[in-house]
Amino acid sequence: MAFEAIAVVSNTGKQRLAQMLDTGKAFQIKFFVVGDGGHDPSDPTTALTPDPADVTCPGALFGPEVIDGASIVAPFCPQFECVLNPGEATGNVSSICLIAEIVFNGTDPLNEIGATFIFAIANFPLKVKTALDTFSFTITVQL
Repeated sequence: MAFEAIAVVSNTGKQRLAQMLDTGKAFQIKFFVVGDGGHDPSDPTTALTPDPADVTCPGALFGPEVIDGASIVAPFCPQFECVLNPGEATGNVSSICLIAEIVFNGTDPLNEIGATFIFAIANFPLKVKTALDTFSFTITVQL
């Protein structure tokens, strides 16, 4: 099954973008995590508004998993393909987070190469994934 979602940049992601402009410290979106905390418990057909202050994926249950593809669809609008293969993250799924990894320190004296953080969060109505299902997510981030 294929799904599309627009992700909200986390507060940490915004801070890291500002730091990149200041020191040249660079990061790359490399991973994703899925969870079951993105829907309204009283109405699973309703997605909750993502909280940009989150530092963990809502209801994290699987990942980090390597991003399957990335592209730029418009200026300031990257898009990421995230695939859950059969046997991965079975059960309830309603949130997905894009995880960035620091790849260059720039002029910042603090060596954080390899450190990761949540860059963006998307919530959606509850989906139930069986062990035989493949879920493909197209996650768009508007910067």
